[in-house]
Amino acid sequence: EKELKAAGIKIGDYARDMLRSKDFAISQKPQTLDLVKVTVADLGFDGIATTTQIYKRAQELGLELVPAEVAPHLRLKDLDQKLNEWYFVGMKPIAGSGGVPRVFVLGRVEDGLWLHGRWTSPDLKWGPTDRFVFGFRK
Repeated sequence: EKELKAAGIKIGDYARDMLRSKDFAISQKPQTLDLVKVTVADLGFDGIATTTQIYKRAQELGLELVPAEVAPHLRLKDLDQKLNEWYFVGMKPIAGSGGVPRVFVLGRVEDGLWLHGRWTSPDLKWGPTDRFVFGFRK
């Protein structure tokens, strides 16, 4: 959280809540992950797909969910993100205050770079242009 603030990255209330959750953990051993950014359409869906369908298809294509800690690390690295672009982190949701499950969202708008949290559920519907970041198995 301190590194994000020092880099001038804005943290949404939900993301801050997620970062402080007991379910947010940081690996003791640093590791390198290959990441891939895909749209729902890239996964083969012509229209709307649920979180469950997206995660299942990603797995069938050799992609995997990433640890939640990938989000703040990626936010610190992706400083040249396109304006008005948003993407979601393919991860196991973290329950924030009130028990609402959320995933991290990285975005850039006029006022800068953001780390947000977005409510999700297994049956939440996503559009074909929604973007996700997954791990890529070699």
